[in-house]
Amino acid sequence: MSNRARAVAVLIAVLLAGCVIGMAGLRLWEKRSEGGHGDSRGRMPEVETRFARTLQLSPEQQNQLKLILEESRHQIDATRAEMGQQFDKIRAATNAKIAAILSDEQKKKFEQLLKEADSHGRPDREGEGHGRRSDH
Repeated sequence: MSNRARAVAVLIAVLLAGCVIGMAGLRLWEKRSEGGHGDSRGRMPEVETRFARTLQLSPEQQNQLKLILEESRHQIDATRAEMGQQFDKIRAATNAKIAAILSDEQKKKFEQLLKEADSHGRPDREGEGHGRRSDH
């Protein structure tokens, strides 16, 4: 195997490892930011109750708080969806750039690496059907 082929193989391995580690880190961060719940809505009643009790909110203030937290949750959910789409675009562009420097034989191996990474990687986000595959 030539030095160039080794360098390309190492580059591919590093990029794939980075994608896998990055997605694992993102999932961990999401779970921690959600307090271990799979959905940010799981904490809403807990937060509302704690705020209402600690701040001694009136019933009207509790209703306002609920609306504020619901609006915030919708904004956070939308931002997460946008981030996921951005990650997918970056991943697709990266994979396309890698594929562009590969021979036909290397592309076949690269496709196999991507399939293996998908099978060991993250599940689709909330049924969006996004995978790691690029459009190359």
